[in-house]
Amino acid sequence: MSSMSLSKELRELEAQGIDLVEILGKDRHLDSPQALQRIISELSCSDDDLYVELLYQLTYRRFSREEAERIWGQITGHKRELAQALGREVGFRVAALDYLFSVEKILQGVRLVARPEFESILSFVNIDEVTGVYSRRYFNERLAEELARARRYSHPLSVLIIDLDNFKQVNDLCGHMEGDSVLRQVGRMLTDTTRQADVVCRFGGDEFAILLPETGAADTERTGERVRLAVAGVEIPGDNDLGNPTLSIGGATFPESCEEAEELLALADQMCLEAKRDGKNCVRIAGKAEATGDEAEA
Repeated sequence: MSSMSLSKELRELEAQGIDLVEILGKDRHLDSPQALQRIISELSCSDDDLYVELLYQLTYRRFSREEAERIWGQITGHKRELAQALGREVGFRVAALDYLFSVEKILQGVRLVARPEFESILSFVNIDEVTGVYSRRYFNERLAEELARARRYSHPLSVLIIDLDNFKQVNDLCGHMEGDSVLRQVGRMLTDTTRQADVVCRFGGDEFAILLPETGAADTERTGERVRLAVAGVEIPGDNDLGNPTLSIGGATFPESCEEAEELLALADQMCLEAKRDGKNCVRIAGKAEATGDEAEA
């Protein structure tokens, strides 16, 4: 599971009936301590980072590693105290809510929302309604998280910026409804062409972005070229002479080309502009001199 983000790993475990909040919170137990250690060892994080992510799943607040470990321990103790006072078992989530709301007062104005309704709310916040891929706000959050993880474990991290060539003609000749149809097809294509660990977002207008964890420049270039070729399967609706859409793609990699999130995005965007200037329908990756695209095939 190392190629997936930690949050996705935890969701996949929950789908298998393994809720680490309940297990590490002592609400229930696996068959053996060895089974728990095996599951934790397969996660793409250290034990300390696990508590950071689990508390984030509970509260949607990011705590430092030290603070997360402290708070988790305090909630565990608070759970025991509540059980003694009430004369019955208390779940870890209940103890966490009471502790964070009443004792440390980290959470204020709490409302109880069941998971299906909560995930429905999140979909409006995190998903672009036209394309069905992630929003730019969510992309920026994940970029910060993945960059911190890449620094901690000395892994590469790459970004692709993807621009639909001549998309204004689609809107002008076919209308915005048909233009939205093209954007939806491109969003679906990008999701189908990339890994589960990758984050596809609508970056703005006719631009998309892909976050590629644990991916160096060479593999980023291969991904960009795969995407460029896959767009041939996208159809522009209506009776027109526009043909299939093409893409100009730029990419950059941490730490090969830059060190900060803003620099990574700016450099990938600059490489996308270079692809536009070089005739469109091609891929440009920072630090790589080889041409990819139609001119490389000529």
